[in-house]
Amino acid sequence: MRKKDRHRLITRLLADKNIQKQEDFVAYLQEKGIEVTQATISRDIKEMKLIKVPAIDGGYRYSMPAETKEDTSLKLEKLLKDAFISVDQMEKQVILRTIPGNAAAVSNLIEKQYKEIVFAAINNDDRVLIIARTEKDAEFLKNEFFRYL
Repeated sequence: MRKKDRHRLITRLLADKNIQKQEDFVAYLQEKGIEVTQATISRDIKEMKLIKVPAIDGGYRYSMPAETKEDTSLKLEKLLKDAFISVDQMEKQVILRTIPGNAAAVSNLIEKQYKEIVFAAINNDDRVLIIARTEKDAEFLKNEFFRYL
């Protein structure tokens, strides 16, 4: 299994399970038929910058680090400067075209950055359909994205 796929699976495990030790990661992954060592998981934890937070039932569990709005904004800006092709709006909907392979990351960052005004963001390989809460919000988003042209 590729590292990128393993990291995605670890992220899902964090959302579904109360993982308190590196050995828990190894056990859950082995249940899914993925052979990993504790050393590999240790490297993954470091690369993913996982943190330990208090668990509901006591002790501590692994968690994703909290992203700050600035981190999201900077990441979105860098990605759009490289991958942005065009943007258009129709009522509450905004369609953003990217270079193929970039739409998933853009969609994820848009939902984080603009969570107050975005109802949903749906993507394929090179397009993100953003549904804003109001037409005014959609127009604001369109104008925001035009800055990256």
